[in-house]
Amino acid sequence: MIPVSRVLLATVLLTVTTGAASAALPAQNSPTRATSVPSKGTPTKSARPVWSDEGPAKWAPRPTESAITANDLRTRLYQFADDSMSGRRIGERGNWVGTEYIAREFKRMGLKPAGDSGTYFQTLPFGPIGIDSSSATLTVGGKALTQRSQWVPTVPSAANGVGSSVSIQNVPAVFAGQWGDTTVMLDAAAMRGKVLVFTASPAMRAVAASSGAPASFVSCMDVPDKFGANAAIAEEARQRANPSAPPARRPAIATAVRDARAQAAGAAAVLIIGLDDMQQTAINAAFAQPMGMRPASPLNAAAPAGASISRAVAEQLFGKPIDQVAVGTTGQPVTASWQHRWRVSPHPARNVVAVLPGSDPTIGAEYVLVGAHNDHVGVNPVVVDHDSVRAYNTVVRRQGANDPVCTPSPEQQKKIDSLIAHARSIRAPRRDSIMNGADDDGSGTVVLLEIAEKFAKEKPKRSIIFVSHQGEEGGLLGSRWFTDNPTIPLDKIVAAHNMDMVGKGKNWQVKYGGPNSVQMLGARRLSREFGDMIDSVNSNSKEPMAIDKSWDVPANPLNRFCRSDQVNYVRKDIPTVYMSLGYAIDYHQHTDEPQYIDYDHSARLGRFVHEVMTAIANRPNKPAIAGPDPTMPTCGR
Repeated sequence: MIPVSRVLLATVLLTVTTGAASAALPAQNSPTRATSVPSKGTPTKSARPVWSDEGPAKWAPRPTESAITANDLRTRLYQFADDSMSGRRIGERGNWVGTEYIAREFKRMGLKPAGDSGTYFQTLPFGPIGIDSSSATLTVGGKALTQRSQWVPTVPSAANGVGSSVSIQNVPAVFAGQWGDTTVMLDAAAMRGKVLVFTASPAMRAVAASSGAPASFVSCMDVPDKFGANAAIAEEARQRANPSAPPARRPAIATAVRDARAQAAGAAAVLIIGLDDMQQTAINAAFAQPMGMRPASPLNAAAPAGASISRAVAEQLFGKPIDQVAVGTTGQPVTASWQHRWRVSPHPARNVVAVLPGSDPTIGAEYVLVGAHNDHVGVNPVVVDHDSVRAYNTVVRRQGANDPVCTPSPEQQKKIDSLIAHARSIRAPRRDSIMNGADDDGSGTVVLLEIAEKFAKEKPKRSIIFVSHQGEEGGLLGSRWFTDNPTIPLDKIVAAHNMDMVGKGKNWQVKYGGPNSVQMLGARRLSREFGDMIDSVNSNSKEPMAIDKSWDVPANPLNRFCRSDQVNYVRKDIPTVYMSLGYAIDYHQHTDEPQYIDYDHSARLGRFVHEVMTAIANRPNKPAIAGPDPTMPTCGR
């Protein structure tokens, strides 16, 4: 599930005083190929556990069966959330290996592929976008400049209005004054087709507020309780009534100053004398290759590309210090070539889609959907001590990344130190950098596979479609792509079930938790009948669930409903339910690993979801749509 805020977990190290990691270390293991067909084995023996919810560190795989069982889930999740998967970040090899495993399992079960071109995969147009430093060149007067120390390209943005690419040879440079000084008109006749050189605007050199990390942390005693829906609602209401001042921020250089004069004058390219004032992070960002969906069109396609140069390069251009150069002065010829472009990831980002065809000649053309997301957040650049993080979160961060990093009180610190000392009495410090995502959403993924294996031996009247969504952590990308580019008729989906974080629900982990608990949101948002059907199935089940509906309220505590893939089905008017066992201390933490999952609880939920889907699949009429509930959040759709 997408976090409310992406706080760097490294900050935990500032508050844990005993046994914390002090040096950055490499990831624990390099990626290896996941096993597609489990082999026989038994649980690996491990040392005495540190934590009450801790299972074995390793689990030897064994063949799975058609029933939805805890051991089948263990066999799957210990592979899927292993260190070798490197956190399964979208566009990276670990995620690609994970989707290969899911597709192989669908094929082994005999399910029909329902992705692109007769495959199990629906590939998203996702990959890196940026400027290739190996091919980017800038030459002044025939002398090649050195990247980073003498020049860096300007990354185009909507804010700066700079173009995406340039390819020019021996084009004269002309000094054009100060960037952003729109009180001065540029002579288009003299500057058309030239490289315009500007000094940086004062705003680009000034120190401004940024969205960096807080300079200091609030006391944990001042952090309000958000444990459970009611507590979250109360805190959000308090914040709306008494908005507090934002925390202190690190200074940064403001660089997004727009100036349309160069484009209006027909400039071939723009050089801004500002490299000496740039922070190293901004210089590094010039050649970064962030991942993202393919843009609809190149940004600022008609505008000239730009770069920042040093004052020494400017003097090289004009033969004198820039403060002695008059507007309109012609300098050395410039040759430049670079392109800011998107390309597909070398490890494709893929939804994995399979179908079990319905047995009824009429309603078999309709679908009941179940989904979960296969991605997580990869490897963290900061290494921490595993047990220290768990100790800290147990005391002051009960919902993991949903709660802020804070400075413990002396009493809280004493409890943290005691927990760490207990861990040290059992095992040595364990350096950890991999965000395994066992609960989020490895748990949903393996329950999805268990439900699929169960249905594969059955003949429901309606078709069942299984969708392993990609890129939920990147902004619900896979579910958005699937619902905008469906591989089956979208209007034939009669109901959708999304599972996210279905691995932890003990009463000390989540409010209203317990061995049969499930948090449920959205079932009556579009179809009251859909919610009634779920309740009816539950009341007649041999394993009834304790359904917690406290999160399914107009206040939408922690923006809960809007943070997972169900949103994109609701916006297409498909009756949708979101099921979760809730947030716990390992949410978006290094400690979200297979040994802390409650497999019996997950299996019980999987059997319940299968029951609900079976009832809908075999019912003569599909859930009637009553229309959107205007009291519920729309999630910006």
